[in-house]
Amino acid sequence: MKRKDLKNIQDSGFKVPKDYFENFENTILNHARLKEKVSHSGFSTPEGYFDTVEEHILNRISTKKSTKVISLIQKKSIIYASSIAAAIVLLFSIVDFNKTVTYDSLEFETVENYILNEDIDSEELASLFNDSDFSEDGFNAISFSEDDIENYVNDNLDLNDLYIE
Repeated sequence: MKRKDLKNIQDSGFKVPKDYFENFENTILNHARLKEKVSHSGFSTPEGYFDTVEEHILNRISTKKSTKVISLIQKKSIIYASSIAAAIVLLFSIVDFNKTVTYDSLEFETVENYILNEDIDSEELASLFNDSDFSEDGFNAISFSEDDIENYVNDNLDLNDLYIE
């Protein structure tokens, strides 16, 4: 409220119950008579209780065994969970799932090393080639000069291997 409005207040805001002051004297006298009649509240303490209570509490505390505290959250479970989460994050960051591997995308040397070093049967070898690789047009496109053939024979073949006994 503003200061200028304080002078206009007609009501104090406090109310007293109806017939409060008329019954006030009787209420106080009834309360005093009740205290005279009831001298005992119904609660009592044993004699000498407050003299020995401190010693009794200290004895109970000193004889109490210490209990083992077990943590609700164990370090092992946190380490396991964090290592699993790190492995999953690493998997998704390293592996490219959209990449498809085809025979055309393989390098020639990789296929050659696989064929030479692995024990491959004819069916596996045939799966590496298309039908168009064996057409006549494919072989006609390959041309070697006589000098190339002669150099290959001289470097790689031994004439003794060609003789049949």
